[in-house]
Amino acid sequence: MKRMTQEKAEQLIKLASANIDFSQLPLDDSSTYRIFQEADTDGIYMMESEWDRYDLLKIKPSNFDELAAAIAFSHGLAINPYIYTYMKILKVHPFTYPRFTELEKVNSILSDTHGILLWKEQKEDILEYFDSMSELEREQNKNAIKIVLHEIELRGHSLSNRKFFRNRALICYKLAYIKAHMPEDFCYYHSKLCTI
Repeated sequence: MKRMTQEKAEQLIKLASANIDFSQLPLDDSSTYRIFQEADTDGIYMMESEWDRYDLLKIKPSNFDELAAAIAFSHGLAINPYIYTYMKILKVHPFTYPRFTELEKVNSILSDTHGILLWKEQKEDILEYFDSMSELEREQNKNAIKIVLHEIELRGHSLSNRKFFRNRALICYKLAYIKAHMPEDFCYYHSKLCTI
């Protein structure tokens, strides 16, 4: 059977919309996240390769932010070792990396990725925050700022677009929701679309 493409995924979602109101879709459905956590992702767009399944089994996304991050680690520009830091942060508390937590605002900006700089939008928000600081604030926090700017310099070329990957994550989530709640319909639609 052929892999799920974005076009076919959108067709499958449209077919299922006769029975599911996707405008009211809950983004915290445990049955849907179980699909990802168990890497039961045949027919899930962007999630069918062995590499994708491996990452899912390691990250075990339990919310939408983690799902978007998992897809970005597998399909974005992020350098592979960062996924292991991300996973370690998820499992080890307290965790001392990165030292961004010295700056409460930076910690807040990075909260949806557990302290890892992953999104271009995070970089922009951090730089905007630094620009808004007074000279006194910059002086008081110069060591922490230096660490953050060094990380941005190292990671700048490998940051992903959050909006893009959240849009992709929503497609994946809708497919997994259908698979979790309408398994027979999902199998039928999947086989029909992916043998064409």
